[in-house]
Amino acid sequence: MSDLRRSLPLKAAACFLTILFLALSAISALAFAISFDMGYYTGRALDFTDTDAFTSLRDAEAVNYLYGGEPSENVVVLVEDPGHPGAVLRQSGAVPASYDAVSETEVVIPDSDPGRALEAGSYRVTVYVLDFDDPDSAFYGEHLFFSLFYPLRNVLLPAAVLSAVLMLVCLVYLLCAAGHRRGAEGITANVQDRIPLDLYLLGEWVLAYLLLAMWRNISGIYIIQLVFLSVTCLALAVLALALLLTVATRLKLGRFWENTICWRALRWACRVLRRCGRALVDFVRILPLTWRAIALVCLVLLAQTALIYLGGVSYSGSYYLLALLMDAALAAGAALLSWQLQKLKDTGKALAEGDLEAQVDTSRMFWDLRTHGEHLNAIGLGMSRAVDQRMRSERLKTELITNVSHDIKTPLTSIINYVDLLAKEDLPDTAADYVAVLDRQSRRLKKLTEDLVEASKASTGNITVHLQPIVVNEIVRQAMGDYDQRLAAGKLEVIVTAPGEDLAAMADGRLLWRVLDNLLSNVCKYALSGSRVYLDLERAGDRVRLTVKNISRDSLNISAEELMERFVRGDASRHTEGSGLGLSIARSLMELMGGTFSIAVDGDLFKAELTLKGA
Repeated sequence: MSDLRRSLPLKAAACFLTILFLALSAISALAFAISFDMGYYTGRALDFTDTDAFTSLRDAEAVNYLYGGEPSENVVVLVEDPGHPGAVLRQSGAVPASYDAVSETEVVIPDSDPGRALEAGSYRVTVYVLDFDDPDSAFYGEHLFFSLFYPLRNVLLPAAVLSAVLMLVCLVYLLCAAGHRRGAEGITANVQDRIPLDLYLLGEWVLAYLLLAMWRNISGIYIIQLVFLSVTCLALAVLALALLLTVATRLKLGRFWENTICWRALRWACRVLRRCGRALVDFVRILPLTWRAIALVCLVLLAQTALIYLGGVSYSGSYYLLALLMDAALAAGAALLSWQLQKLKDTGKALAEGDLEAQVDTSRMFWDLRTHGEHLNAIGLGMSRAVDQRMRSERLKTELITNVSHDIKTPLTSIINYVDLLAKEDLPDTAADYVAVLDRQSRRLKKLTEDLVEASKASTGNITVHLQPIVVNEIVRQAMGDYDQRLAAGKLEVIVTAPGEDLAAMADGRLLWRVLDNLLSNVCKYALSGSRVYLDLERAGDRVRLTVKNISRDSLNISAEELMERFVRGDASRHTEGSGLGLSIARSLMELMGGTFSIAVDGDLFKAELTLKGA
């Protein structure tokens, strides 16, 4: 069964019926109220001349004529003296031969009324209404209403209630169906729902104001006035229904207040205020601390003076002079205090930036500020001593590694040479196996010694660097060619992504080759067999960036920062060959060339990124 909330024809019919039943209910209720006020519900059959409306209009015509006025169109008034029957005192015209109604009333003119046309006393007034159907007649509107609604008086209230119930049924359906559209899931906003909500409210207010103004200024029954009144009522009802439906949709969508002009204006005002506030804060920040303190003190003093002036407190001239001197002293003290704080701030900033020789003059400072300045000076001296000690320790460590490495190289070279000689002899199988182990381990020790020396030189900067424009694409191709067999042996598929143009960078070709050699060597050792290795070369602004990504065979159980340290490897078991110096050497070499080297670890994904300044 289809969802009736998504049926567009049913919604259109419900909208039409809602407006129709609303109009019927309003007209029926208004007609019932007027009929009840006019006394139509007396329990007996009435003629128009029996109604209160006719009586009121007749009395108005009689009084108006007695006070010198002229009767309305199609009305003849005859005034007689009650004490002398047949004595006509005043008559507006000839007594008609035919008329729709005739009625008599008695009017008393008091002595105190200066506007009377006759002497004070009691008069019998006869009013003849010639034609009720004449639109110019004063009785036309009331007679027309009586003719239309008196026969229907017993069905007006049931019709009003029934129409109201049916209208509510249609309205409930429309509110439930609001936001549901055929072919769309959930609540969907249409064009009507994108109109700001306060525009609906403004339209309702304008139409209600026009309706009230026309209702107040209406006089008599005129077709043009009725048309305008009806059109305005219809427009008000249609707009009210549209407002209810769009409010229902917006409530279902949530945050209905955002699609209003008031909310947008408020948000814009808040944004402007925030920008002004940030601009003011930025302006205050760029001011020196001394000027900020002076401005704050002056602002406080101005506020104090304004409060005294607005409070109406009167003081003598000596009081104002003394207050002025005290305020000046306060401003000067604040300026001096802020100046000393600025000196402490500058010294702290210099220490934070690495200037360990920075000192602050504390000879003319206040007590607590002097103590703080002395502590800053002591911190600078302590840091200088600690840095010197650390530098000596690093230098001694580097020298020790270099000297030991050089001392090991001589006997190690002899061992390697004699092992080569033994390998050429005709030895038993067991002895040959032993010689092979000696050869492999001695060469591993030689590689470790060379790495130690290179790491020592790279960390201390004792490597000559010749920067020149290098085509990075060519270096990558050469490296891939040298490692092609090792990568194939590890069942690693290499995917190189590079632009069609050659990317040149300022680098040392020998050092850049060493960096790529270390990275590809790590890939061959630690990458997961059967996986892919990605080399991406691209230009990033004024720099050239090379990214190497692969999946690790073993779990990377340490962070990227730890992998960059010396003698650290990603595999906890350390079952592969290597010194753990490759990444540390690569970073040092990249820094010597003015580039950057960083790595990232995400699960088993290893990513190394190199950047060099473009040529």
